[in-house]
Amino acid sequence: MNKIITIIAALALLSCSEQDSPPLLYSVEEKPFEVIIPAKGELFAAQATVISAPMSRNGVQVISWLAPEFSHVKKGDTIVRLDGESMQVQSKNKLNELALIQQDMQQKSGELNKELSGINKDIAMVDQEKLFAEQFSIEDERIRSKLEIIESLQNAEYLGTKQGYLNWKNESFSESAKGDMGLLEMKQQLSQTQIDQLKASLSQLEIKAPHDGLLAYKVNWRGEKVRTGQTMWPGQKIAELPDISVMKAKLWVIENEAIDLEKDKKVALRLNANAEHVFYGKIESIAAFPTSIKRGDPQKYFEVIVKLDQQNPEQFVPGQKIEADIEIASNQQKLIIPKQSVFSDQNQLFVYIYQSGRFVKTKIETGASSLSHIVVASGLEAGQKISLTSQEKS
Repeated sequence: MNKIITIIAALALLSCSEQDSPPLLYSVEEKPFEVIIPAKGELFAAQATVISAPMSRNGVQVISWLAPEFSHVKKGDTIVRLDGESMQVQSKNKLNELALIQQDMQQKSGELNKELSGINKDIAMVDQEKLFAEQFSIEDERIRSKLEIIESLQNAEYLGTKQGYLNWKNESFSESAKGDMGLLEMKQQLSQTQIDQLKASLSQLEIKAPHDGLLAYKVNWRGEKVRTGQTMWPGQKIAELPDISVMKAKLWVIENEAIDLEKDKKVALRLNANAEHVFYGKIESIAAFPTSIKRGDPQKYFEVIVKLDQQNPEQFVPGQKIEADIEIASNQQKLIIPKQSVFSDQNQLFVYIYQSGRFVKTKIETGASSLSHIVVASGLEAGQKISLTSQEKS
């Protein structure tokens, strides 16, 4: 019985303690308000000449040598050297194959000419025999017997048939010989075409600079730059010769921090290599959708391009890492309140004003906001107190 009384007393004391505890209130005041969004990125040239792997029909090629990055190259200097050992082996094999085909063609041509010559000799001999048989055929029974006359006629007929057969054989053999030689000529042409392609590819093993410039290698979707031993597909981008006289900044802003990003917003930038030096620019464009910039990282970022107010060719280098602050709202005195004190009902924002020991639900109009605070345009006055928690009765 004593235990039950003790528990009831404790619950009553706890209830009184909860009722007497002051509510979580925030005093509305005008305070300095600014919205600065941090970002990271790199410098890049507004214009650049792209250097790509040659358009070879031999598939992937391997990089055997690369010129030092960020070195100043002259027109005609070798930038990339590709490994041509496999193509040289293919070229030698194709040359050997071509030599064998040419040898086969000579041998086949000799055999065909010999065979055709034999057929022509047979035709000439049969023509003479037939002509002789026709010219000296005697059909007078007083001179020759009927049997001899019949044999002579049969011989002439036989020679005529043989003559027709040899002429047909000559035409047929000529057509067959043309087909055999045509096949060998086609093989020869195919081998020669492949050899010419290999020669063209071998001549492109050294990629040279089209003009003077600063060499900068491209970064792939994994954030990696080209390296020696890497395979390259035909047409794949390798490097750039940027025009460093006009540089821009590419920034990445975390998706949930990209609040009120707009064109022409001011940006303060600092090079990681020289954080003390601050230079400025304005937002030129903003990506329509956020994307992932790191492999395996689910976090998405908005790409923001910044046009710089001033250029510094002696200090700015493509690929330099930078940090930036994007000014969304300047530092001004504003009536601000915490975001957690603002509630929504039917697309209308409101707060709970604390007056005379009770809360009054009051509509407000808001303006700019940061990650933690929001500007009040109307509905509140300085000195009022509002609840930081919802006062709706459950």
